[in-house]
Amino acid sequence: MATRQRKNSALRHLVLPFFFMLLIGYFVFHSLNGGYGAYALADMKMKVDVLEADLLALRKERESKEHRIALFRRETLDPDMMDERARRYVNMAHPDELVIFNN
Repeated sequence: MATRQRKNSALRHLVLPFFFMLLIGYFVFHSLNGGYGAYALADMKMKVDVLEADLLALRKERESKEHRIALFRRETLDPDMMDERARRYVNMAHPDELVIFNN
């Protein structure tokens, strides 16, 4: 009966820890550099700040336009404002008005 004897190598005991170190390194690398990693999170936060600023500007613009539209409703219509806007749009004035040009 023959038995096989192996020499106890120091490298043999390091294979499994080395494999797990590579596995941990893989997950650490992708947790930092992946599509949803730590670095990507910072970029996403900057994009969110920019988009929120754009949203705020658009909301203010919409509210301004809604206010201007509300002035033309029948119950809040101001005849003087309507006359002023119509004359500015048509670029005409009454014969008894004085027109001052700004250049």
